[in-house]
Parts: sequence; structure tokens; C-alpha cells
Amino acid sequence: MNYKELDTQKIKDYIQAHPDGVEVEDIIAHSGAEKLRVYPALFELEQEGWLTVTEREELGSAKRVRFRY
Repeated sequence: MNYKELDTQKIKDYIQAHPDGVEVEDIIAHSGAEKLRVYPALFELEQEGWLTVTEREELGSAKRVRFRY
């Protein structure tokens, strides 16, 4: 069983359920994905062009994201 893939799918499902965008803290709290996998998964999804980071933290990590249509 590939837990990374399962968590990535949970994150994708959660983001798609919020078309106006969602805070990364909400993804961590409510998506059901392992919290330590969220930021790496978001980075990969951004690199693939699947999502857009609409707001960043001071040091550059994603704060708010949305599905790229």
C-alpha cells in the first residue's frame, strides 16, 4: 500500500472540494492526510501544475492554495 499516494489523493480531493481556495492549515486539519506529508505533496502538486499557491508564508511555504482549472 502506497501511503504517499493515498495521502496525495486525500489532499487533492479536499482542495477540489473548495474551489475558491483553502488554507494549508485546513488541509492539515481536515483532509485526513498525514500532516507530515502535506507540504511535500503540495510542493509536488505545484511543480506538476495541478495547483496554484495563492498565498505564501514569510519563508516561501504555501499558506493558501487552489486547484488550477
